[in-house]
Amino acid sequence: MVSRLFEPGARDVLYVVDVSGYVFRAYHAITPLTSPSGEPTQAVYGTVIMLERLIKQCAPALMAVAMDSGKQTFRRDLYPDYKAHRPEAPPDLRRQMQRVEQLLLALSIPIYVQSGVEADDLIASMVSEARRRSMRVVIVSADKDLMPLVGPDVLLWDTMRDKVWGPDEVVERFGVRVNQVRDLLALTGDTSDNIPGVPSVGPKTAQQLLVEYEDIDGIYAHIAEIKRQKLRETLEQHRALAFLSRELVTLKDDCPVPFDTDAMARPDGDLQALRGLYAELGFQRQLTALDERIARGVVERAKADARARGEAEAPAENARIGLLTTLPALEQVLDEARQSGRLVLVPALQTLGNDTHLVGLGLSAGAGAAHYLPLGHRYVGAPVQLSPTDVQHTLASGLAEHQVALGGHDVKNLRVVLETALGAGLGDHVFTFDALLASYLIDPEAPNELSDLAERELSLELPGKGSLTKPRRGTLVPLDEVNAEELGAIVAGEALAVVRLWPKLEAQLDADQLSELYTTLELPLSELLAELEMRGVLVDVALLKRLGTSIDARLLELEHEAQTIAGRPFNVHSPRQLETLLFDDLKLPSGKRTKTSRSTDAATLEALVDEHALPAVVLEIRKLAKLRSTYIEALPGLVRKDTGRIHTRWGQATAATGRLSSSDPNLQNIPIRTELGREIRSAFVAPNGHQLVSADYSQIELRVLAHLSQDPVLMEAFHGAEDVHTRTAMEIFGLAPEAVTAEHRRRAKAVNFGVIYGQGEQGLSKSLGIPRTEAAAFIAAYFLRYQGVRAFMQATLEKARQTGTVRTLLGRLRRVPEIKSAHHGRRAAAERIVMNTPIQGTAADLLKLAMLKLRAPVTPGCRMILTVHDELVFEVPEAEIELAVPTIKTRMEAIYPLDVPLVVDVGHGRAWDQAH
Repeated sequence: MVSRLFEPGARDVLYVVDVSGYVFRAYHAITPLTSPSGEPTQAVYGTVIMLERLIKQCAPALMAVAMDSGKQTFRRDLYPDYKAHRPEAPPDLRRQMQRVEQLLLALSIPIYVQSGVEADDLIASMVSEARRRSMRVVIVSADKDLMPLVGPDVLLWDTMRDKVWGPDEVVERFGVRVNQVRDLLALTGDTSDNIPGVPSVGPKTAQQLLVEYEDIDGIYAHIAEIKRQKLRETLEQHRALAFLSRELVTLKDDCPVPFDTDAMARPDGDLQALRGLYAELGFQRQLTALDERIARGVVERAKADARARGEAEAPAENARIGLLTTLPALEQVLDEARQSGRLVLVPALQTLGNDTHLVGLGLSAGAGAAHYLPLGHRYVGAPVQLSPTDVQHTLASGLAEHQVALGGHDVKNLRVVLETALGAGLGDHVFTFDALLASYLIDPEAPNELSDLAERELSLELPGKGSLTKPRRGTLVPLDEVNAEELGAIVAGEALAVVRLWPKLEAQLDADQLSELYTTLELPLSELLAELEMRGVLVDVALLKRLGTSIDARLLELEHEAQTIAGRPFNVHSPRQLETLLFDDLKLPSGKRTKTSRSTDAATLEALVDEHALPAVVLEIRKLAKLRSTYIEALPGLVRKDTGRIHTRWGQATAATGRLSSSDPNLQNIPIRTELGREIRSAFVAPNGHQLVSADYSQIELRVLAHLSQDPVLMEAFHGAEDVHTRTAMEIFGLAPEAVTAEHRRRAKAVNFGVIYGQGEQGLSKSLGIPRTEAAAFIAAYFLRYQGVRAFMQATLEKARQTGTVRTLLGRLRRVPEIKSAHHGRRAAAERIVMNTPIQGTAADLLKLAMLKLRAPVTPGCRMILTVHDELVFEVPEAEIELAVPTIKTRMEAIYPLDVPLVVDVGHGRAWDQAH
């Protein structure tokens, strides 16, 4: 009959966990895992999973664990070679064992450990005491040495294999009764524990002897009757080993264990301590479950308190979401916020083209309550809605009167929305929590939309708004025509999710040593970016129209030129016609293929430039056409009628390196070194009486590399104000300064930046259009001359391999789990990230520091309007130019104490192209 575990929750059943053995098994059985800080965690995680399964499946009323105390036990005194050949536990395993102890203490599970004995002896002693009290026991272990304890009232449970061992299973495995297992183990010995046993006596022979003679005493009492001479002689020769081995495998069941059933009854434990451990270890699922457990406990205690006071219980959480349609109701929410000390705001936004309309606002001060403030619903029967002026005044003044911490998700966008919709913002009140920025810092490459965070961090699926805006007569229902109660339930639920994320993500930031970067850099920067978005940049639409006319004329010329070269008319914008012309008519070699045709993409055309004149003309046509559609045609449509300005949207939580991005339009991609790119920039202008000032960090990434690597050649070049690309050309080509040509410098520049971006010989070969062997020679020559850079890169890679992470100078974190991948391509990509992130990420951090340093007006009327790559752009009154330019330059160059000078190039003019 198959043995099964005892009934769940039975009050007379004690679960005893052989935790030492379990941690060891988990360490070797589970793929290596690390915490956000790089601490190994797989053994801890395996133990947590085992405990979770045990508690969920068995609901143990009584529970304890046993641990080994060390190598020196009474068995070592009996036999010095006992377990002597076992190596020392690896340092990371010892660290994980300590973590397991911390977890058990936080869970209030009693730990049994005694010097001189092993965990198995303590388990045997607990079993003995339990039997004396007529209790039943489940031993959670896979150790066969514990099988002599099994009986009708004692089971052995191997949770990894979900195998339950009762008396029948033990007999089936060993072929002897449970009370004979000890002697069988003694006869056969155990290589893992270095128990000698009797040489040449295996399990089958031992089983036959025990069936015949009952035990070791019986075997030696009847040894003369054993017919197999060799076996008889072996047993006689090794009699002492047989009895020594039996003494070694015999479990000591009289250890003085404090059998305290109250302690074993698993009280709640220290949930906050447990929460802190889960956060440090990065056990997100466990953290979420614990938060829910804590929240349930709070609710239950509140209910109990209410019952004790004779009050009615609070309604269920989903019933505590209500509409705010009066000022007293809104003021009541602010009173709740004053009591809790925090308030979360989540907007319901309707976006039509470039216009964003605030439909409503979700609010929650925690404690399971959330509210919806309808602001822009437009349908028959819509609820009464407060005026934007009243809402703005109530929020701003109410928050100013109280010490309330504000939170949200993407608070930069929220600030812009509130400023636009309410006619003014929240006054000087700042946000102290942004779920978007917090999650971005914790893992910059993980999805960070609120729905993603709720699912990942809270195991919560937030309902989308799509079901409310399903097409009606072929078109989507505008959000402002959606029922306010239905939309309010969703948005208020989102606010509650942010409330739950708040402590969770802040704890993770703290565990990852990111709190300072979050509070002193990213959160203040979000306020500044909101200001930049609302400020915008003035655009000369008439100039753009003239530029568009000029480009159209140039495109006609190029199309005519292409047809002349081809010898016949064709549509230059048709990939299929171009394919036929290039590969069938002109017989040019085709490159990669798509599923249906031969590719005519940019890479293919660039490879054919030296083969024929046509590909270069087509590439020029495509470049001009793309710039026309992306900027010349698009920019006028993005100019707001009320301001005459373009208000690009700044992305703070997009690039994994920490770089800022922009969209609608993307100002980062306007080419700076082409004539057309400069003409597009000339359309970005200063208002009357002002000029644009452009301040651009010179070679900031290479300067960061010099600081981080402390490479003497690189540092000397920057301290000597040399052209670093010329210096690199001199170093890798062995040239005097006057012998360096423009081509030498171009190639040296490619190598310099190739090193920054972790580019290998294949990438450099492609970027320079040279053979791979030549590219490899350039890289080898570079590292030969720049030994400090090589050492820095190698040290950075080695640290990343150990921790699975890489950081910038200011502590920004990037996770690189693929650094340990067996897949060469993934591992190589991770290595490039590791080499690049400290450099590019630090440069991004320094620019952000400079932005905050220059947030307040440098001179009266001076204000920042743009940031692009390593450049900041300001509008400055003409009368202030002479003072503003040197002040901006000085502040930016002194932003952080690098070991090489930071240099900023500053210019000014009526338009952006003149200033740069």
